[in-house]
Amino acid sequence: MEKAAISGLNGFGMTVPDLDIARKFYGTFGLDVTASADGQALLCNSPGRGGGEIVLVRGDHKRLHHLSFRIEPALAGPFARQIEAAGISVRDQAPAGWQRAGLWFEDPWGTWIHLDPQAQAERPRVQMPEYNFGGAARRVDVNLWQTLDKSRKPSHIGHMLIFTAEWERAEKFYADMLGLRTTDRAAGKVAFMAAGKGIIDHHCFGLINSTHRGFQHASFQVPGLDDIGYGAWRMREAGYGDGFGPGRHAIASNLFHYVRDPWGSWVEFYADMDKITDRWVCRDWNDLPYTWGPRWSPEFWGKDMNANLEQR
Repeated sequence: MEKAAISGLNGFGMTVPDLDIARKFYGTFGLDVTASADGQALLCNSPGRGGGEIVLVRGDHKRLHHLSFRIEPALAGPFARQIEAAGISVRDQAPAGWQRAGLWFEDPWGTWIHLDPQAQAERPRVQMPEYNFGGAARRVDVNLWQTLDKSRKPSHIGHMLIFTAEWERAEKFYADMLGLRTTDRAAGKVAFMAAGKGIIDHHCFGLINSTHRGFQHASFQVPGLDDIGYGAWRMREAGYGDGFGPGRHAIASNLFHYVRDPWGSWVEFYADMDKITDRWVCRDWNDLPYTWGPRWSPEFWGKDMNANLEQR
């Protein structure tokens, strides 16, 4: 029998010491930030999306609490049986203090996994400006800088990466238990993993070989390079000037700009990621993380990347 597999990334949950600081940071980034019904959590969503792509609860330290993935509604039962067959307890209620509906279980490292039975939401197409790239004359007698939309917000969370001290074991666990598929690796450093069928993003999740477990970055898709630039500008003007980018990655090819959050991790604007099908062949690469961008900093994918080991 074919194993049940997730259909995509839904989001994540994290504790942070100060929800007011979180509200300002993620609101400036472009997310809609609202309080949960009981007032105990912040729900951060790309405009027009619900459910809490990022759910934040106050805690003494920044700490990744859970990962949330989408599953087709019909797969709730098969997933519960698949997980229990591996000797892992499954529950249909969220841990105390958290509110997502769906299935919950813990991975071997104590991180909660949430499976949300919901169909894939349609992603609206965005009208892009005419560009005169490649010698074309598509835009004539128009001042582009006057007509660009400088306020477009992220459309959805696209991917996230976490640290793990048992890299190979973690990659196997997420493949076996959730049906994630490894699409490429930075040899010995990062495993990129995809979900879904048909034409899909190169990855929605990734694992970084490290000395500890924890959150590295979350990435939100924007329409194009100008939106990355305006987002980076907006964050810098609000006092969030510690960033990495802009640039274009090697593996997955996406344009990027990362902004360091108030707790030492990162949040990313990205656009133009490679799309793949089931014909894609996974390979191990030894190239730098990007083909152009800022001066290389080994700390970006290093074992002590954010100097912020999460307290367990």
